[in-house]
Amino acid sequence: MAFYDGAVLRCVHAVLRLWTLLRTWFYLWGWKLLLAKAKGQKPTIARCKEDRRHLSKLPCHLGLLLGEEKISYGDVCSILVWSMALGISYCSVYDWQGTLKKNAVLVKSHLDRLQEEVFGKEKSKYTFQLHQSSSKKQGSNEGAQVHILLLSPSDGRLDLVRTAGDYCHAVANRILKPTDISPDLVNSMLHSTKGFPDPDMLVRFGQTESLLGYLPWQTRLTEIL
Repeated sequence: MAFYDGAVLRCVHAVLRLWTLLRTWFYLWGWKLLLAKAKGQKPTIARCKEDRRHLSKLPCHLGLLLGEEKISYGDVCSILVWSMALGISYCSVYDWQGTLKKNAVLVKSHLDRLQEEVFGKEKSKYTFQLHQSSSKKQGSNEGAQVHILLLSPSDGRLDLVRTAGDYCHAVANRILKPTDISPDLVNSMLHSTKGFPDPDMLVRFGQTESLLGYLPWQTRLTEIL
């Protein structure tokens, strides 16, 4: 009898696992299709509203990882404006060469132009603040609905190394104890994403099957496409 009970439980577990995997796959596949449409096309209010109806939930923080050699500012900014229109509050864009961060003024120029073209008279409802890091801002718009963070390799692994150094220094100076370390403490000590929630979803562009150094600590619970 115990054998049959165990077999039934294993079957139930397998069915639930399959259902969970399929549900997650369809959710992520829906995002992949919508992002493919957003990339290379100028968004419109009508299309963004239509896309929103196809999504059961929105990430609070959407991450974009650019693994391509050549970056299209138009495509990147189209996806960011599309995200604004959907109501996503935080976006981060990472490229392994740090090109976008070095050219933050150009990124803001593209975003300003697209914001005007897409939202028109409604653009005051879709304001954004561009951050080069958690502390450096491009322009001033403190009441922005959307916060966009430009990231480079120095904000990923190197930031984690800096944080580990800060923690060791604090322990050596008896400001902290070794037992004080916790996920919340590490989050509070990281420099690059202070004030930003961890990304709920990360979308990779390019053929490289790697995160290329994108925020290794903050992506421990992130869904990755």
